[in-house]
Amino acid sequence: MESEVITSRKIIYPGDIIGIIGEGRSSVQLVATAKSMGFKVATYVTSEKNGVNQYADISFVGSIHDGEKLQRFAERCKIVLYESELIDIKTIQYLQQFVSIPQGVKLLELNQDRILERATLEQTGIKGTPYVTVVDLDDLYESINEIGYPAILRPILKDAMTEKELILKSEIDIPKASVLLERGTYMLQPVMTGGKEIAVSIVKDQNNRQKMFPMVENVYENHFLKETKVPVDLDSKVQNSVLEAATKIAGLVEYVGVFSIVFYVDGEDIYFEQLIPGIRDEQNVFNLASNTTVYEEMLRALSGMMISDIRLQVPTIMLNITDEQMKKIKTQWLIKSNWHFHFYPQVDEADAKQHIGYILADGDDVKQIQEQIDNTDIW
Repeated sequence: MESEVITSRKIIYPGDIIGIIGEGRSSVQLVATAKSMGFKVATYVTSEKNGVNQYADISFVGSIHDGEKLQRFAERCKIVLYESELIDIKTIQYLQQFVSIPQGVKLLELNQDRILERATLEQTGIKGTPYVTVVDLDDLYESINEIGYPAILRPILKDAMTEKELILKSEIDIPKASVLLERGTYMLQPVMTGGKEIAVSIVKDQNNRQKMFPMVENVYENHFLKETKVPVDLDSKVQNSVLEAATKIAGLVEYVGVFSIVFYVDGEDIYFEQLIPGIRDEQNVFNLASNTTVYEEMLRALSGMMISDIRLQVPTIMLNITDEQMKKIKTQWLIKSNWHFHFYPQVDEADAKQHIGYILADGDDVKQIQEQIDNTDIW
């Protein structure tokens, strides 16, 4: 007999318990926001060392395959939400037997299978960045001639264990892919240059209403996110095309909560890159830039509240901080009146050593803020 899935939508009020399963930095801010809204919070993590638990009212530590402990966690909560795109789908499906998970798994299923994601998006007529599938080194040697250098190798099926990428700058790098290709089939794509990565964050409620945050530009350095800017510097015609594409894609998505759609924009050409459920670090730019945050809107949507009308309040650039930059950051700490400093709590996360926090710098316009940042010679 198949397990029954609890699908009924629930209205959550202050004093009710919201469950959060996830171990990233977003979980900490979700817990803090939920408590500020009057909810009680239960968390589920896989390690005692994870700092998320110290912020919760109730905490569970166990394997994502520990059915008994997962059931106890679920039964303490009115609803459960996941903060990361890399959550195990089977874990969510198991939890759905005992508790409502308004986000569901449909968007996760798309996100965690890159080929399925592309096939679904093709229905909208929106083009994606070029790719070929690769199963072994012979495939890779042949396919790189079509894609060219530099290229990036990504697993078709995503999860926390296999989500390893490899940048190929020349033929010398190809043998490094042998270990990755033993784990499964990969997607080979060109590293796009000369354009801009543009991301649109959307919140969708239980009645299928949706609101968009202002689109942002993500800027990378050595393939790590360096800064996020809002508003974007794009021609109004191109901005409208991005919004039209995002609206079309969002209409296909069966999901409640915050998700994001990432595009690559080169001139007037717009390419779909990825569709991401949950919250990502770069969305912290809205903690200052807009009249509401992704954390509050996620909780409003999942708890049955009305989602907010979202407005840009002030041009903002979010800058990620690494530990090696701290000496120079301390100088700016004393002299920058428009820089707002935030440091992450210690949680078990693969890139925690890369980014220890972020700065939100605001001003009259993004170009003026960028000039101020460039003059510090930190990034």
